[in-house]
Amino acid sequence: MNMGGLSCFQSLFRNPYDNVPGLSPATCVYHEPPPGATVADYYSANPGVFGRILNGELPSRDYGETPELLAFGDRSPKAEFHALVIPKRYVPNVYSLAGDDDADLVRDMRRMALSLLENFQPRARATEDYVLCFHVPPFNSVDHLHLHVLAPASKMDWVHRYGKYNCGTMWCVSDLEVIDRLSRGMAAVPYAKMF
Repeated sequence: MNMGGLSCFQSLFRNPYDNVPGLSPATCVYHEPPPGATVADYYSANPGVFGRILNGELPSRDYGETPELLAFGDRSPKAEFHALVIPKRYVPNVYSLAGDDDADLVRDMRRMALSLLENFQPRARATEDYVLCFHVPPFNSVDHLHLHVLAPASKMDWVHRYGKYNCGTMWCVSDLEVIDRLSRGMAAVPYAKMF
């Protein structure tokens, strides 16, 4: 980071979770769409950064993959472990979810998230010291549905734990609430779309 002559202060602005030992570096990898789907169906219709990651155009630090989902490290982690679980199918955000099929999608995302916690943060998983959440537009940073997986939550800084990633606020909803609401035929989030 070039701080314009303030290089002696650069350490103050480094992310404490960068360069974690044991984690592989980010690489560009093409991720196959689900069987029977074409690249046009899945990646060409996805205009954002996650579509470019899926298509192998941008690097990511991948943690897991299924035919329908991809998990990779957040580029700006806010916890010791901060992953994102995304569907390969382009789903813009939580407002785009509806019905039982999407409830199943979110259940699959949750299963992958819990599996990641088993592998990378087993203590946090065992003690339920984690956060699984979606940001609600306009408070999301990328227009492609992504589940945040953060652990251990108890070690997150106050602003992120009780602010940005605080479920039950108008900007953040838990995966379990989304699953429950969709399963009952309701909108995925209890708030009307702002914009």
